[in-house]
Amino acid sequence: MSSTSRIITPLGIIILLHSAYSCLHYRSIISTSSLDDFLQEKGYNVSSPPKDVIIEVLIGFICCLFGQLLQVGKFLPVVGSERVELRAPVHVTRDFDLFCTRMKIVADAKKARKID
Repeated sequence: MSSTSRIITPLGIIILLHSAYSCLHYRSIISTSSLDDFLQEKGYNVSSPPKDVIIEVLIGFICCLFGQLLQVGKFLPVVGSERVELRAPVHVTRDFDLFCTRMKIVADAKKARKID
């Protein structure tokens, strides 16, 4: 684990926890205030968090994401050097499937009408 990852990831977690506390504090203030009409005129809404909390959540998420990506280290290739091609046996292939659809019935009905 790199030293930057040890700093960035806990910092992101602390930012996320602070944003949760800020949102709960905001909702408690709004719900206990008696100025409902005034708050609605100013654009405050109890059902949505304030913009600074949303920005704080995004910053905390990005810090956690980059901290964990830095911790992973070097990415390895997906395809290895010993690639084996898979082949199905002849009796398992679907080359000999027969399909009986409605088109055959419709074509037979059209032929029968032309003959009559």
